[in-house]
Amino acid sequence: AAFFLTFSRGALFVGLPAGLLFLLLLRGRRALWPALAALLVIALALIPFVSAERFAGTFDLSQGTAFFRLKLWQSTINMLAEHPLTGVGLDNFLYAYRTRYVLPEASAELDLSHPHNIVLDFWTRLGLGGVLLLLWLLVAFFRQGIGRYCRLPEGNDRALLLGLLAAMVAALAHGLIDHSFFLVDLAFVFVLILAAAQPSKSPGEIHA
Repeated sequence: AAFFLTFSRGALFVGLPAGLLFLLLLRGRRALWPALAALLVIALALIPFVSAERFAGTFDLSQGTAFFRLKLWQSTINMLAEHPLTGVGLDNFLYAYRTRYVLPEASAELDLSHPHNIVLDFWTRLGLGGVLLLLWLLVAFFRQGIGRYCRLPEGNDRALLLGLLAAMVAALAHGLIDHSFFLVDLAFVFVLILAAAQPSKSPGEIHA
């Protein structure tokens, strides 16, 4: 219900499908029909909204949100070309973007405080070291999480771990086109997923 009430196109069209696809890949045939059923429900639920203004131009790259997002990424790449190692600093994206790097055709939206991409966001704020830290965290998370999932027997702990892994996949996929970390609530959820998937002192239990 939250997906529809927030009208988040990134969550609906990128995050949720990515999470379901991950479940399908990890669970194999067992998840095939539930995943297809979930996608069917989502498709049917979207029918009343397809003509809504917010969804009408979702995939129109010549104007609207998609157009400005592409121009924003282009500006961010130009920014990083001049500051590849250090970025522009924490919370400095807005000032660098609107004073120097915004493209003329995207000047209608100047007050953008982040590049709407988790990798570019880490890079502009924390530099190349920040991107490497993010990649290290994610590789360690999925390597350990998937390994534990394969070793756990069927049951609540295994199902919970699968849900945490899929939630991270959905968050990262959504983060490719939107803000997904540098806000208190988003960072809290991100770190909570990282922590909850770690092995506890008691074998077979997951922190929650």
